[in-house]
Parts: sequence; C-alpha cells; structure tokens
Amino acid sequence: MTRLNLCADESRAAGEDPIGTAPHWAEVTVLELDVPMWARLRDVNAWTPEQQAVFAALREKVEASGAGFGLLMSAPTRRGSPLRVRHYTLADPLHGGPSGGYVRRDYASELSQSDWARGLHDTLIDPSALTGGDRTSGDWTELPAPDGPDLHVCTHGTVDAACGRYGVPVYQALGGAGVRAWRTGHFGGHRFAATAVELPSGLLWAHLTPELAVQVARREVTPAQVAGHLRGFAGLPPLAQLLDRHLLVQYGWDWLNRARRATVETHPDGDHTVTLTASGPHGPETYRAPVLPAASLHLRGSSHSGDAAPVRQFTLGPVTALTPVGSA
Repeated sequence: MTRLNLCADESRAAGEDPIGTAPHWAEVTVLELDVPMWARLRDVNAWTPEQQAVFAALREKVEASGAGFGLLMSAPTRRGSPLRVRHYTLADPLHGGPSGGYVRRDYASELSQSDWARGLHDTLIDPSALTGGDRTSGDWTELPAPDGPDLHVCTHGTVDAACGRYGVPVYQALGGAGVRAWRTGHFGGHRFAATAVELPSGLLWAHLTPELAVQVARREVTPAQVAGHLRGFAGLPPLAQLLDRHLLVQYGWDWLNRARRATVETHPDGDHTVTLTASGPHGPETYRAPVLPAASLHLRGSSHSGDAAPVRQFTLGPVTALTPVGSA
C-alpha cells in the first residue's frame, strides 16, 4: 500500500512561514460537542430549517459588519453531556480593554448537543438571550470562566490525516502536562498540523510537536524561539499579524496583555502598509510597517489532494513607532 504523503510534512520541508494564516475573528464561539456531532454540524445538506436560518443570519452579520467569527467544535470532558458554550469577544485597546486577546464568558445549559444552532444564535446573533441579571437567562446559566489558557488542537483526522497523525499526540501531551486541552474539529490549515487555537490569547500555532506544545502553553520558550510556529493573532487582519509577531518578539510574552487593533492599506504596486495600535502602560501606542511580498511556495492544502497551488509568503519592512513608547 502506498504511504499517504501528508501536506504538513511538505509544508515543513519547504520551510513555509505560517505567519499571516490565522483567520480574522472579531469573536469566537466554542461549542462543546461529542466527536460524532462534528460531522453532523459540517453536513450542510442535513441542516434543519432552524440551522439554515442561523447560518444565513451569520452571513448577513459578516457582510454588514465586515467582521468574521470563529466557530470551534470541541469534545466535552464527559461524552453526552448537555450543550455548553464558551464565547470570546475581542478586548478593546482604545476603550479600557481589560487585557489583550479575547474576553471569555462560559455558559451551561440542559439543552441537547443537537441544539447546537441555539448556541450559535445566542452567542453570535442575539447575546441578550445569554445574559440575565442573576447570571441566568432562559436556557443558559453563566459560569465563572477559569484562569489560564485553553489549547484547542485539531485532531480531525477524517478531514485530513495530518491532523489525526500529529494533532492527537499533541492533545495527549498537553493533557498529560496538566494543560487544559480540547480535541477540536477542523478550523482550517491542514498543512500546519499539529495546529492549535490558543484562547483567550487568540494565537494560532503551526507544526507543533508534543514537547513544543507544552513549552508554548507554559511559556517556557521565548517568542523568538517559536516565531516560526506562529500563524498569527486572530484578532487582527492576516497581514497585520506580521507586525504583531515582530512586536511580540520585541516585547516578549507580556505583549499579549495588550489589546491590539490594526488597519492594512494596499498600494497600487501591490505592497501593503500596516498600522497597529496597542494599549500601553502610558496610553495607546501606534506602530507602522510595510509588508512586502516574498517568494511564493507551491504546496498542497490537503493530504488527500494531489493538486498543489501557490502559497503566498510575506516579509516585514522597517517598523516605526508613531507614538511615544514609554521607556521601551
């Protein structure tokens, strides 16, 4: 039998820089669903009218606001448990955001997992359905959010074999090290397996090994040491993630405690300029840098496809601080 060539192996061998491949999410909903439910949610043809209506409303929301959202499916700690959701919204650097990354709120219910569309509707479309003055509203009860990171590792081997081969050992290593880790369904980026979404920081990681995943979760390595494994911060547009990575390397892990926003200007020649504003100890700080195209690679996006396609790569130009940066 011919051995399947994994797209993740080809990406690593080509030296692909994964920065700028994190999706841009204004908010994220995590649905706790048993693994068999993942396929049901992904089966568009089997959606009920209610489920179809929820996704139609979400498309309208994205088109109206221009802000995307993240949907993660993570296996609960107890199979068959009622539906629970975790909802993350971006911290705001200009209006007293409490920290960097995302702000987390947890909700429990007695709903069946098959009611997953309710979880999406009530977090992403009508959050008023979640919030009551006594921390209880309708079918939902708000729970205290735990401290520390959650690593959502793609282990969805039925979507791409690379995620099964590399994601499962990473998930197991994190759990064995006492890190909160979740078996998670496909969220994009097969060729970066093992890939993970770290919340509430909002960082996406690429080509993790079991040992490296634990070191990243515990911050036992410096950002400079793992920069080549960073797909980006999902709270920013893809090209802005290059400047954000540069500043993370410059300032260290404390950079993640700052709320950040960015704009990307595209020039007629195809180059781009990124302007990033972050909360700082002395008020908002603004940085600017050009983002320039680098040599593209030719890679497959899936282990189950023989078709390779151009993969864009970028490089960051000189960074300028536009506002005083305290003693930095």
